[in-house]
Amino acid sequence: MTSINIKKKPCSIFNEVLGPIMVGPSSSHTAGPARIGYMAKMLLGEEVSKAEIVFDSTGSYPQTYKGQGSDRGFIGGLLGFKASDIRISNSLKYAEELNLEYSLQFENTEADHPNTAILNIEGASGKKLTVKTISTGGGMFEIIGINNFEVSIKGDFHELIIEFNRIDNKDKILGLLLKNYKNKYEITEKIHESSMVIHLKTEIAIPEINIKNINKLEENIIIYKAEPILPIPSRFNYEMPFLTAEDALHYAKANSLELWELGIHYEVKRSGFTEKRLFEMMEEIADYMKNAAEEGMKGNIEMKGFLNPSSKSVNQAMKNKQTLFSGYLDIAMLWSIAVMEYNNSLKTIVAAPTAGSCGVIPGAVVGVGYEMGKTKREIAKALFAASVIGIFIEHQATFAAEEGACQAENGSAGSMAAAGIVQLLGGTVEKGFKAASLALQNMLGLICDPVAGLVAIPCIGRNASTAANSIVSANMVIGGFDPVIPLDEVIQTMKKTGDMLPNELKCTGRGGLCTTRTGEKLNRIWGGNG
Repeated sequence: MTSINIKKKPCSIFNEVLGPIMVGPSSSHTAGPARIGYMAKMLLGEEVSKAEIVFDSTGSYPQTYKGQGSDRGFIGGLLGFKASDIRISNSLKYAEELNLEYSLQFENTEADHPNTAILNIEGASGKKLTVKTISTGGGMFEIIGINNFEVSIKGDFHELIIEFNRIDNKDKILGLLLKNYKNKYEITEKIHESSMVIHLKTEIAIPEINIKNINKLEENIIIYKAEPILPIPSRFNYEMPFLTAEDALHYAKANSLELWELGIHYEVKRSGFTEKRLFEMMEEIADYMKNAAEEGMKGNIEMKGFLNPSSKSVNQAMKNKQTLFSGYLDIAMLWSIAVMEYNNSLKTIVAAPTAGSCGVIPGAVVGVGYEMGKTKREIAKALFAASVIGIFIEHQATFAAEEGACQAENGSAGSMAAAGIVQLLGGTVEKGFKAASLALQNMLGLICDPVAGLVAIPCIGRNASTAANSIVSANMVIGGFDPVIPLDEVIQTMKKTGDMLPNELKCTGRGGLCTTRTGEKLNRIWGGNG
């Protein structure tokens, strides 16, 4: 077994790897903020009437929040819109109609993470709440502070935070909280000056009667609570069959499993869901991917920024034989462009594993799968196979361009897609891992430089070329090519490479194509924080 030290909790295929189902254009900068805002509103416990959103001035939000819709995401979430709610695209208008006062501020908060934002919100009753947050990539997030207390809230548990002044009431509060409660939970306690916080995470919500009795103990007690908002809630004390490629290869050989079955075995353990339910969820994801491609190819969408839709004209040029015939590469290219353009038009897509790379897997796996005559169930199996690679990447590296550059987004998506193609071709687990290794090797060092902060240039072109890379890599390995470097080692190298890259090349708008004369001109028109 591997000696790799995995510090992260086991991820879920439907939380971190394929998902969220979301309104575009960015999983880090639209969906993550939407989930943060939604969770903050839930913790407040009432409608939000005022909101101040403070972006760290040294991070990625200032240069990307306009083009990638971070303001729309935060405000939409505070209005109670989920990340998949199409109203996110017009949330600023809804805020005006619903009398939500808001402002955006830019301050050096000395943040450790580039996607750091502080939300100061107030409810209709005058109740106030300050939350310090980070968007961690792929639509995932963490609330790391509530008022003056450190917490860790990721949307995967029932959360109950009780802030009180009389520290001697602690044991009474715990007694009332857990009275007749037999389910699993985790408690942390924090003291700040003269007040104290008890933070309780549970798999099942604490009964309301227990909470009501706590309010009687002292006058100024404050209670914040929230439910899980991720597709797969977390559980306590479960064992996973594997976390890395090396372990998964041993597990597959010991249990005579196909590549797609690794994904099912993993997620059954992680979620506690049945295989039937997991297939239903994956087939729904396949449907969303197919719909995004088909709608994008119609060409009647309005893209955000300086580009017009092109997938319809590309498709027509292919039909007219004006382009070089490239077989399945043509399908992968066309679907990738269409999905990315649909994403750019602020419509609903699947982050796979991010919105910035959402065209790769639909093109290379779903589009090619249907062109091969595969059934929806067979395509779902290929998506499970692709997801297995995403598990390894999430545990050992990152999907966030703000941390790892575009190699973490398109590189990861291409690596995943290569394994999905191997599954479509009936290849082995070993060949799937090798194809994923080769595809990621080909993308190492790829920078993230979205011009004007928009998910357009170079994102759309990179999705199409990444889809082609995944097909080439799968074909080479199926044909006998050996990429030599094991998948885990390539993933770790991707992480190290991302750490070595300067911040200017990691989605900050301060490097690469963003600094060309044309890029700077477009940024003055469409981007920035002015």
